Amino acid sequence: MKPRRPPQLALPLLLSLTLLGGCKPRDEYQAPPPDVTVAPPLQRDVTEYLEASGQLAAVNTVELVARVQGSLQAIGYRDGEKVRQGDLLFTIEPAPYLAQLEQAKASLASAEAKAAFSERQYRRHADLARTDASSRQQVDQALFERDANRATVTQAQASLAQAEITYGYTHVLAPFAGLVTAHQANVGALVGGGQPTPLATIIQLDPLWVTFTIPEQDALRLRAARMAQDVAVEIGLQDEAGYPHRGSIDYVAPQIDAATGTLTLRGQFDNPDHALLPGAFVRIRVTIGLRKAALLVPDAAIHLDRGGWTVLTVTDDDVVQARTISPGVREGAMRVVASGLGADDRIIVEGLQYARAGQRVRPRETPPGADAHGDDNR
Repeated sequence: MKPRRPPQLALPLLLSLTLLGGCKPRDEYQAPPPDVTVAPPLQRDVTEYLEASGQLAAVNTVELVARVQGSLQAIGYRDGEKVRQGDLLFTIEPAPYLAQLEQAKASLASAEAKAAFSERQYRRHADLARTDASSRQQVDQALFERDANRATVTQAQASLAQAEITYGYTHVLAPFAGLVTAHQANVGALVGGGQPTPLATIIQLDPLWVTFTIPEQDALRLRAARMAQDVAVEIGLQDEAGYPHRGSIDYVAPQIDAATGTLTLRGQFDNPDHALLPGAFVRIRVTIGLRKAALLVPDAAIHLDRGGWTVLTVTDDDVVQARTISPGVREGAMRVVASGLGADDRIIVEGLQYARAGQRVRPRETPPGADAHGDDNR
């Protein structure tokens, strides 16, 4: 029996199916543009500030020393205690210096008595000389003794003044109100031998200073503000919200530091309750004026790239565009934009992670400032 031949249509049919399968159209599906939320800048008047950091310092700090030699007899305060001006802090063996003071008083009294006697003698000889009852030599001698005794009085007065000063050194008083550190010499110790002996340090706590620097461009703005009004300076400690302590600028350096390009300023703050302490680091804010109709955007919408501070905007064709701006002061969760934006620009405030410059997006409008959240640290 002859073998059966395959049907003639099988091979062409197989080839046709293969060709049809190879011509299947490609999958050209594209993801839709990402959704973003946009808002125009918030427009309002804002107070402009300069921000800096600095360190508090005492207006007065004095090292108390023993200026006379002797035994330390008494300490009149407790370590770390707040004292008033004139309070007795240390007593240094006053007896020997009191004796010297009394001796100086006696010497002055004796000199004054001799001067008074020589004055009467001179006048007597001068009167007698008019009737030739006293010679010219006697008059000159009386005049010499009077003048010499007057000089002795002056010398005795100076010695008394010096004795009073030296005796005063035996009682170390607080030169101003403040806080006194731990004592550095114990009762009974010999102090002041050959050179002044440190006893303690007193620090004035009210008022306090804070010294800080600002860049040259800010110095020009501050100068203009000071010419127009009194400039306030505010500070806040590291654990405080905002700037609760208000003071005034009491010193501005006469020139800009050429090495750093900065200007040094100093603020003074009343500190009656001693809440502030010298040495503490503080945040500083200086008011320099009011900016009318300022443009503000959420601080979270601003980022730093190689071109500088940037925000992403959306054009009328819904294409993302990067805009370089000059950021200003922060107002809560918003930040002032000094330049680079217009009032009608649409800023991406949500969905920034999905947006890229040149990319088409689907914007959703929201009112200005509606998506800004955060604490106001003004």
